Amino acid sequence: MADLIPFPLHSRTRLIRSLVDDLKVVHGPAANLFWRERIAGIVREMRGAGLSDDAIRTEILGLQDAVQAELQGSYLQQRDGTA
Repeated sequence: MADLIPFPLHSRTRLIRSLVDDLKVVHGPAANLFWRERIAGIVREMRGAGLSDDAIRTEILGLQDAVQAELQGSYLQQRDGTA
């Protein structure tokens, strides 16, 4: 049986930007704790919706990639003075 993901995490712009905005002001161990807590909450929601562990893992990895790309883009804009 396949898992249906109607709104993939990597496409949720508001979620990604919220995470990025928070990660811009939280650093070091606090950033790690923040990330782990937010991801744990998302995983709980996905498990509650009945998604398989494989589907959840795929979604979380996609979200992580999207957040990293947004952080990199933000950093490059700041560095180049376009932000």
